[in-house]
Amino acid sequence: MIARTTLALGLALPTAVNAEDFAFFNLLKDGKASKADVAAHCASPDGGVRAFSVASLGLTLSEPHERVRYKDRQFTNVNANPGEWNGEVYKPLCPGLYSFTLDYIAAAKDGATAGDVTVHIHVWRKAASGARPGELAAVAEKTGAPGRGTGHAAVTLALGTGDEISTHTLSADGKPRYFERIQLTGYRVQHMPELAADFDTAWWDADRAEGEKYRAAPMGGT
Repeated sequence: MIARTTLALGLALPTAVNAEDFAFFNLLKDGKASKADVAAHCASPDGGVRAFSVASLGLTLSEPHERVRYKDRQFTNVNANPGEWNGEVYKPLCPGLYSFTLDYIAAAKDGATAGDVTVHIHVWRKAASGARPGELAAVAEKTGAPGRGTGHAAVTLALGTGDEISTHTLSADGKPRYFERIQLTGYRVQHMPELAADFDTAWWDADRAEGEKYRAAPMGGT
């Protein structure tokens, strides 16, 4: 049975996974799985619904284009396949069409900016192997009063095995950004087996290590 927790927005997502969600690891041989095995696993009931909703509360970010860490609330069932979410970057095993929404409340507090605040959603493509954080996929601009406003963005993206989704913040005046709340939600809408790729724990771990260098990232993308 999958335990469920209800978010303040009324969305219920699994907070624990059953043993079947670990079936992917039974496919590995010397830490590897073929593209065909990945695609078949992600199409099966064992692949499951890939969904997460994460949030940070009272978060201050001061570096230009700093990557957001979602540290306070983690409602996710993606980690068992195989460490897809690390608190900052979503790296899907299962290919497909994914929907992402980002919402935040930004305020002028503790020296944070009262001016314009922007949050970017970036997608890095494993197949392209370009510079991180990759393409700019969506932008959430702060609206409302200067001292306290909200931002929202929504985007649907086709993701392959090993692609990466991350969010980054900046301010027009270069001052820190204070978020009363910032929340990212994503889920797989449709399986796309043509975007599956061979899996290897060696390159997966290497990607994760390389990605850690980009917490305060260049703007990148277009």
